[in-house]
Amino acid sequence: MKSFSVYIEDRTTALVPTGGNLEDFLRSLEGKTIKGILDDSSFMSLYQMNKHGIGGQREGSDKDAMDFVNKLVRFVNRDIFKHRPKEREYETEEFKKENDYESYSKARSQKARLGMDRIKARRAGDDEFHQELQGKIDKVDEFLSDHPYIRGLRMIEKEYDKAVEDYHNTPLKADFLKDDGSERYDELVDAFTKLGGQSDSVIDV
Repeated sequence: MKSFSVYIEDRTTALVPTGGNLEDFLRSLEGKTIKGILDDSSFMSLYQMNKHGIGGQREGSDKDAMDFVNKLVRFVNRDIFKHRPKEREYETEEFKKENDYESYSKARSQKARLGMDRIKARRAGDDEFHQELQGKIDKVDEFLSDHPYIRGLRMIEKEYDKAVEDYHNTPLKADFLKDDGSERYDELVDAFTKLGGQSDSVIDV
């Protein structure tokens, strides 16, 4: 059984290459999941923050290692927006029109105004008016919580969450870990060379 200190050391170096070329290292990730890589990256980031303070080390081997891990995360997580697009379906004009976004927006504005009035009433010590406004806010909240736009938004977000979860938990395959000609891969190459990797062997991946 590993000691806690050894376990910590393993987690902080799990994504740092210890030899060979980039192709060797990426091949070693086959069968792992993006979630596992994200978790190890987060652990390493917290460890570096505790070791060097917020922002981590500004130069040196720890910084180079963290830079490599960040580039690795960007590379393996590159298809995330295929599963959770930057423009959500519920942000489109078509979806808003189909789900009465106008009444939803008006209710949101009404709630904001009532909220401001409630604050003023509380500051003025008018408890009765404060309670009256709270009742109106509760009714608006009830309307909003069951609004078609909100129901549709929740359903779509649930679908996005499931798609991202599946993406992050699917074992990585060799083809996905090869040079895809992207800028993210080039950044990974640069970060790898700063760790002492041989650029010729890396570029030929």
